Amino acid sequence: MRYCFFASGPYRENPSLVRALCLGKELAGRGVDVCYVADDIPENRRPGVFDARATIAYVTKPRSSSQFLARRRAIASLSPDYVHVIDMAPKTFLGLVGSKWKVVADYDEWPAGRPHPFLRRKWEEFLERWSNRRAARVIVCSRYLQDRFEQRHGRRPAYIPYATHLEEHADADSPFAEPTAVYMGTFSKPYDLDLLFHAAKLLAERKQKPRMCFMGTGPQFELWKAFLVEHQLDNVELTGRLTGVELWRRLRHSHVLLFPIRPSVPNLSRCPSKTYSYAQARRPVIVNRTGEIPTVLGDLATYVECTPESFAEAIGHAMRSPVLPDVDYHVEHQNWGVRAERLLELLA
Repeated sequence: MRYCFFASGPYRENPSLVRALCLGKELAGRGVDVCYVADDIPENRRPGVFDARATIAYVTKPRSSSQFLARRRAIASLSPDYVHVIDMAPKTFLGLVGSKWKVVADYDEWPAGRPHPFLRRKWEEFLERWSNRRAARVIVCSRYLQDRFEQRHGRRPAYIPYATHLEEHADADSPFAEPTAVYMGTFSKPYDLDLLFHAAKLLAERKQKPRMCFMGTGPQFELWKAFLVEHQLDNVELTGRLTGVELWRRLRHSHVLLFPIRPSVPNLSRCPSKTYSYAQARRPVIVNRTGEIPTVLGDLATYVECTPESFAEAIGHAMRSPVLPDVDYHVEHQNWGVRAERLLELLA
């Protein structure tokens, strides 16, 4: 079987498309002929982005008007048995509409469920209806989206969530001089970072300044950096984006990990890959009981209300303990090999 992942943009830089890389690697290890249609951009040409066993068809001039025909030609050159698309978008739609290829429509979030302007929302709803009618198989990452799609389209999608993917390293020395609460993620409004920054402000007003470390970057990075200066929160460190050993060190040596996530429709619709990274780190987690989170962390996390006050209380309580033991979240069977087996079952 030849199985093709079809997307635009940088694969390694897009969290959704990392799903395609992880599934492809595991499928290739099970004898599937895996291939990718990828934009011909430097990010997709870096060594190690794609599995060495995969075939890559590059789309040249991916920002020109010729890109749409080039994508169709790329798929035709590969002649796959299935074309796997994550979150159907205009570029992938135009590459598939009117074609003969069997489609696997994979939703790791709900584009039509976002608060888009009217015309954008109607376009996303059209793409969703088209992909649910057109696809040979439909896959979703969350139980919430599974139920909503069944209600909306009369067809129950298969449930294939994310999995552990973070590269683990040998435990090195701690980068922290004292117990530190750690956050990893994107600095943008949908990721509810306001809960943590205002919690830090509340703690400071109570004469508590525990060490906190925020890893990541994004459109709101400068906003929250200015917030720290304004409120003299010199106990909070912003590291920017970290990867590899430096990321792993901070996760493993955190006193407690922080995960704000309100029960909004976008958050209920997705399966945050960060949950699995936190579980791999085996450290205590303070989080909101939202969507897929309890599926991964079970009752082993500390669940709080979605308010700065609740986070401040939980962080303050955790930091009063000089040592917090590791937590086994039992995620050894939540890996991409298991997810690939499930996908092959669906295709059989």
